[in-house]
Amino acid sequence: MSILNADITHILINDLLSSNGGGPSALLTLASTTRSFRESCLPYLFSEVRWPHKSKANNESGLHFFPEGLWPYIRHFRLEWFDEWTEPTRLKWGAMDKDGNYIPRDLVKFELAIAKMPKLSKVTLSCPFVIPRSLFQSLGLSRSLSAITFIDTPLQIGITSMSPVTFKQISLTPVGQALRIGDGPTDPRFSDITYFIRDWRRKYRSQASWRQVQETQSSIAFAKTHAAHLTHLELSGSLCSFGALSRIDWPCLKTFALTGNAPVTQPYELPAHVQLFNVLARMDALRDLRLLFAQSKAQEFHTLGRDDPPDPAHTAKLATLTDFAISNACKLDGILNYMTSLQRLAILAIVDLPRWPIALGQAELDRVLMDVAASGCELTDLRIIVEDKLTPDVCWSITSKCPHLQTLEIERCGYHDGKSVSSWQEFLEALSPLSALRDLRICMQFPEYDDVDEFESWRTVRKDCAKALANGLKLLGRVGFEYRKRAGTHRYQDAWLDFEISRRKGGAVELYQLPAMWYPFPEVWESSRLPF
Repeated sequence: MSILNADITHILINDLLSSNGGGPSALLTLASTTRSFRESCLPYLFSEVRWPHKSKANNESGLHFFPEGLWPYIRHFRLEWFDEWTEPTRLKWGAMDKDGNYIPRDLVKFELAIAKMPKLSKVTLSCPFVIPRSLFQSLGLSRSLSAITFIDTPLQIGITSMSPVTFKQISLTPVGQALRIGDGPTDPRFSDITYFIRDWRRKYRSQASWRQVQETQSSIAFAKTHAAHLTHLELSGSLCSFGALSRIDWPCLKTFALTGNAPVTQPYELPAHVQLFNVLARMDALRDLRLLFAQSKAQEFHTLGRDDPPDPAHTAKLATLTDFAISNACKLDGILNYMTSLQRLAILAIVDLPRWPIALGQAELDRVLMDVAASGCELTDLRIIVEDKLTPDVCWSITSKCPHLQTLEIERCGYHDGKSVSSWQEFLEALSPLSALRDLRICMQFPEYDDVDEFESWRTVRKDCAKALANGLKLLGRVGFEYRKRAGTHRYQDAWLDFEISRRKGGAVELYQLPAMWYPFPEVWESSRLPF
């Protein structure tokens, strides 16, 4: 009976997590009922944790750390230090050295705990200071650690002291990289001017020239140390060069994502696209390539170059890719023509904050669809951000060129409601040829309603449309509609209203609204619960 009860508890917990979009609120309620449920819920509640906490500290013992009894449950540890603690006028939980650099206290509590976290598999570091070598050495001794992420954290050669740990996933993002993807949700801290004017960040920018050289060298050295085992690498273009990457073998790398600014190439070097393919040539296992550069008037990145015909070695490499994500900062140059094995495609609009990006126009989208059709690939997932209003004709074009789609997401950059000239039925007819479609997100235009309408008419009309699409597309399991969401006193942003579709016997359809979701950059395929 005890085994049966454990199985039932496991099913119940997983059901609560999935129905709540991964949120902990329902699980906390369950954990508070009995001791047995509490013990069953702890591994889920503390699998991912963040430290330090502003409210959990005192002057005598400093920053409070997690009780030792919880350490065995931790799988993902997020070290996220608060910016304001480093301000000279508001100094907290640390001190300034003679050079004016912030030195944190109490990091030793995490360092000592690492050896007693047997399931620790990932660490995310977001710190407004140079991380001490002692922490890297403690992380290097972990037997379970396989993934590490640096966000908004100064990098130095000390990161190479993490040994003998072997990383399979590495993500490196430089200080101050703040990107906008479409006009969707952004990290709230980027909306606060204080983020950009913090004393440590201003000091960092004033030293940008020599710091970039140092950080590029450190990043390449760190990646090279683990290159033989890496399967997933996310790297900002500001922290690497194609020349350095092309001198390293990446035998196991399956996913390679370049973000931020495109790597700088010198006039005496080969063209950027040639150097890129020199890098890709060292990645025999690569299947997922993401070129997610920020749009810039000063720099265009040609993915295939202007050679006619293109280099056969380059097109042969493209034919091996199954997943491809690219931003509007890149010129496609007909690259999709050669991706004969492509299954998932994402074309995004990305720009540095506080600017707004310009997404694909109708003519560009038509060329993309023609190239996909010409390649002969059987595309199953398509995610695109467009600039123009969506029409049934666009949907017809997508369904005729990509008939095997199972997942379709069409987002409008800067969505707005208004009088639609097309009916729901016209969109349904345009999408009906997609007989395998299971997940749909679409930027159909709906009538404009007051966002403070107590009857929430904007939500009701989308739910009615969701039911109509669910009845017409028999395999559809999830549907979402874009809308404009208030994100501050004077600001709006694009958001999605998603519904899960439940089908009953007899053909009855029931809809369940899902929590707000987003793609945590540079993830482009799997959405997760919006954390703010």
